[in-house]
Amino acid sequence: PYGIDVALIALPGTAVPDSLRQCAAAGIAGAVVLANGFKETGDSGADLDAALADAIAETGVRVIGPNTSGILNVSTGANLVGLHDVPKGPISVITQSGNMLLSLVNDNRALRGPGFHAYVGLGNQADVRYDECVTELARHRSTGAVAIHSEGFADGRAFLIAAARAAADKPVVMLRGGRSEIGQRTALSHTGSIAGSDAVATAVLRQAGVELVDRSDELAVVAGALATTAPIAPGRKVAILSDGGGHATLAADALTARGIELAQISDQTQQVLRELLGGPASVVNPVDVAGATDADPTVFAEAVDALMSDPAVGLVLIVGLFGGYHLRFDASLKDAEDDTADSLLELTASHGVPLLVQSCYADDTVPNHDRLRAGGVAVISSIDHAVRVVAALDRRGHRLATASQRSPLALPAPAPRAAGAAGILDEPTARALVENAGVDIGEWTLARTVDEVVAAVTGYRRPCALKIVSPQVVHKSDVGGVRLNVVSSTAAQNAQAIIDSVTEKVPGAAIDGIVVTPMAEKGIELLVGATHDPIFGPVVAFGSGGVMVEALRDVTFRAAPFTEIEAHEIIDETIASRMLDGYRHLPVIDRTALARFLVRVGDIVAAHPEIGELDLNPVIASDTGIVPVDVRIVLSDNLSGAHA
Repeated sequence: PYGIDVALIALPGTAVPDSLRQCAAAGIAGAVVLANGFKETGDSGADLDAALADAIAETGVRVIGPNTSGILNVSTGANLVGLHDVPKGPISVITQSGNMLLSLVNDNRALRGPGFHAYVGLGNQADVRYDECVTELARHRSTGAVAIHSEGFADGRAFLIAAARAAADKPVVMLRGGRSEIGQRTALSHTGSIAGSDAVATAVLRQAGVELVDRSDELAVVAGALATTAPIAPGRKVAILSDGGGHATLAADALTARGIELAQISDQTQQVLRELLGGPASVVNPVDVAGATDADPTVFAEAVDALMSDPAVGLVLIVGLFGGYHLRFDASLKDAEDDTADSLLELTASHGVPLLVQSCYADDTVPNHDRLRAGGVAVISSIDHAVRVVAALDRRGHRLATASQRSPLALPAPAPRAAGAAGILDEPTARALVENAGVDIGEWTLARTVDEVVAAVTGYRRPCALKIVSPQVVHKSDVGGVRLNVVSSTAAQNAQAIIDSVTEKVPGAAIDGIVVTPMAEKGIELLVGATHDPIFGPVVAFGSGGVMVEALRDVTFRAAPFTEIEAHEIIDETIASRMLDGYRHLPVIDRTALARFLVRVGDIVAAHPEIGELDLNPVIASDTGIVPVDVRIVLSDNLSGAHA
């Protein structure tokens, strides 16, 4: 009497298109298609894939799949996966692999994690995609975090926009497949997905607020902890409370390696801890109780109270044996540990400071751990996993605090197309395009004659570079089309030499002039470039430039357009950042000017989908400004994916 919400199509692939038409005729709005044999098989599945696309367009039936493992809503009991006994909880899952769901469920059970709300197996994404699913699941009140396993995106930019919006409300955690060349081939044959550049994907997904994990065993633990644990407030740091020096040292080392600072706890807090814990204890951070809790675990609660009262502390990480004292020492300690767990829950609620527990007994059946978990405190057996969670909570706190200063990653309306056919744009046109967009590219002149070259060099009153302008010349240096350190007395000779060399080596070349630019001042060479990534659209690259590009491979990326705060973050991520503050007699660089330079470059490539490549390498940063030595633009005739 209520109609049919969704059809589960468990038929051979060839029967799927007509089955969708039957669904439409019956008023069924959605279908889950299990069959394989579509684009994941390569050319052999292309016709069937096209037939499926036609049926979807014709009927309007929304399709999950094909090649899907199904869907599941633990909260409502809807189960089109066939997987039973999935514990109910706050984690919602999106994958392209049924095995990954099974792995997550098993990992979560072994970790005694918080359980699951919903699951969508996307398969080939013939219709419903990651961006739609992350948007929908983040809206669910029962979702505490979205855990994703991805092998590729049908529309990477749409996913970035959706993920950024979702991550402003719910944590989004992702494990990516297809990061290596072999992995990409496997992903293509598995789900027909194109994974794209790993470096670009990693950078832009983090930009969107996605918490990336590197290993399958991290996905369940990080998603579970983020689903129940408040983030670290910006400006506050981590306090470690340990019942042994070994655990304290390992935790401190691991946090430091991830760039997480320990809180500098106040003298007043140290005095409170000293009186509480006694002489042998270490009351600097990390705090080591040095046996003070062996006979009385309730001391943990008093120590946590002191640490959470300190304004420098944004999270307390307990490491060691907590919760297992009644197993390790004396069964009579069980009641005290249970009471301590209740006190810890009250403290984290009253102080508003998150608590995380790492315990050697986390994998055992321990009632006080169950109490903590039920109250939203993650209890984890591995120090590495615990530190991984702390790093994620730190990033999330910073992300939420700066959300209003970040780009929504939506693309602007395209600007008028740059004049020119596909290929390398001539340098004067490229320079004008960049300059008109507000990017300072320094002084330059297009000289049409030798006399104009002489006049330009003379006017600049310092050595200049001369570069040929000809549609037939791509690699200027190879044909003698570049001269450096030219002064007024040699300008005519050098200009004529360029013309003669190009005429000889490229017969019939049309010479449109010579670009004259003053030689760059000494400074720090930086790489600034942009491209249209086939998965994520316009992307800006930044890093160490000049001869250091290949040696250091110091480059990171941002999806354009982005904001000034995001530009500062891309600068800070690089090795080049260390050289900007007067390193070893280098000039002090205006970081704000550099950030604004990067923002404008991003605005250019975001507004011009016809730009396949924009290369400003090297950009010279000095105490007088940020100026590119060269401007190179390659126009593309393929605009798909940029402003889809």
